[in-house]
Amino acid sequence: MGPLKFGDSALRTLVVFEPGMKEYRLEGATFIEGLPGIGMVSKVAIAHILGVVKAKRVCRLYSPEFPTSAFVSDGRIVLNFADIYAVEEPSPTLVLYGTAQPSSSYGQYEFCSTVIDLVKGMGATRAFTVGGLGGRESVSPRREVYCSSTDKAVLQKYVKLIDGQVYSGQIVGAAGILMNLAGMAGMENMGMLIEVSESTPDYYACRRAVQVLDRLADLGIGEVSVDDVISVSTRTIARLES
Repeated sequence: MGPLKFGDSALRTLVVFEPGMKEYRLEGATFIEGLPGIGMVSKVAIAHILGVVKAKRVCRLYSPEFPTSAFVSDGRIVLNFADIYAVEEPSPTLVLYGTAQPSSSYGQYEFCSTVIDLVKGMGATRAFTVGGLGGRESVSPRREVYCSSTDKAVLQKYVKLIDGQVYSGQIVGAAGILMNLAGMAGMENMGMLIEVSESTPDYYACRRAVQVLDRLADLGIGEVSVDDVISVSTRTIARLES
């Protein structure tokens, strides 16, 4: 990877493709999102998924609206980034994994628009996002999943598949924006908020997220324990962010 040059596009997300992947296509793919947020639900769940399926990186995204702090792994400094991975088997899936979300409203919309343009161009027809739902007086042991979509018929189709509940309220950040932009692009979509406790990460909520994403994207992962999620996601995050 050569030097990064934002230049005239300083207010736009920079997309750096892996060699030979700029024209990559994965027809009929499902897009799933894994960015840090409340309870770290989405990021940890996606890290677990990437730790147990065979995936290849398509591109890396750098937003000038990511937080200005870099982070250090074993003495090596790394810019905040988001990656898009392709999973070809058992079902075509495009996976977004990232270390941060943009820190402004403009950055969120610009970054999410770039992501949807990319995955739709690669062949994605469905989009599923996940986040944490905090501030609840009590949290069920199984972690309830609250679902929304830009299309009521699509919502009813998928909410039954994962034994979720229809959500009323607000969705903050990329989980909501990606879903809305996917709908505007003609993609089926559903956003899921999973109730979280005060612990971060909430690994029980992360396990629930793995279960629902596995069911929706047909990834063939099967049953996982909380200990599985902790061990696999920890190793995978260390690898992906090194």
